Amino acid sequence: MSGGDIIIQALGFVGLGLILGSTFARTRVMLLAVDAAGSALMALHWSLLGAYAGGALSLVYATVDLAGRNPYSTRGRLVIGLAVPVSIALVAILWTGPADLLAGIGVLLSIASRWSHGQIRLRVLSIASSIPWGIYGFIDHSAAQVTFSVIYSIAMAVSIVRIKLGTWQRRTAPDDAAIVRADGST
Repeated sequence: MSGGDIIIQALGFVGLGLILGSTFARTRVMLLAVDAAGSALMALHWSLLGAYAGGALSLVYATVDLAGRNPYSTRGRLVIGLAVPVSIALVAILWTGPADLLAGIGVLLSIASRWSHGQIRLRVLSIASSIPWGIYGFIDHSAAQVTFSVIYSIAMAVSIVRIKLGTWQRRTAPDDAAIVRADGST
């Protein structure tokens, strides 16, 4: 592996580390903000690997994260809805083979998760999205994506169990009163 390959993989691990870190967020806003930052780095990672569909779809994913901060926002839901045809168009335009379809399915499942109101549904759909992304990573030689997909799925599953058991407590400061609750309720 060349020095450039190591840097590309390291960039992927940093981006995906941020996304993995988002699973510890106590609020929807923080989960999606950290996730968006990681997705932006992944766009660069995929582009450097020559997987341009993955790069473009990672930018769509980051945009959807930012638009999904408030599940009741009309403007945010419009952006999320528009991300579906944009994603399909990007896969068609940047098509290099069937692997690109996996990235497309992964991002569509991610979009569905951001469309959801509940924290558990958001996390279940996020787990589902990591499966095609993991396979895409394997095909396009992203060690970071393959590793991440497994760890992320486990971390999200653990957070779902903790939410169900009632051990998942939000940490908020008095200034956070305007933030949408993690479960999407107001």
